Amino acid sequence: MELANGNLTSLRYKEIFKIWTQIGANNGYIASNHAFFKHAVDKKLKAIIVDFVQCLKEENKQLTALLKENGVLAPTTSIDYGKLKMKNIRGKKAINDPEISTILSMNIASSVISVSQALEMSVKKKHTAKYGELHMRYAILGAKLIRLSNDKGWLLAPTTI
Repeated sequence: MELANGNLTSLRYKEIFKIWTQIGANNGYIASNHAFFKHAVDKKLKAIIVDFVQCLKEENKQLTALLKENGVLAPTTSIDYGKLKMKNIRGKKAINDPEISTILSMNIASSVISVSQALEMSVKKKHTAKYGELHMRYAILGAKLIRLSNDKGWLLAPTTI
């Protein structure tokens, strides 16, 4: 860790590792959400999927730039999925909307936790601000999905004996 005028000039190793692994996890979420988008029927669910993918791509863009500033290459994506378009849906539905909603909820929650952990480790104000913004965006997406799941009857309350 280098100090210049009392400020950190580079990321610490654990910050770099966290960013690198987050980009890799985000790439997996992007791939799975492209598949979910193809199978989803509900238009509001599709809109949340698109928003989540956009957040993930934006986060990856920011995190890749952060790694590049520190001389580290980001993990690469194996497939370029392009843009999600409502008119490109073909074929039979293999995954139901409630299942997609459940998996998407877990992925969004995982992203909130991951960004929170990165926020906790962050020492620079600009990084803290970015993580804080991402945290709020994921939390809002999660709230939208909970509201949609509740409205559609996909959210089941625990039963009692």
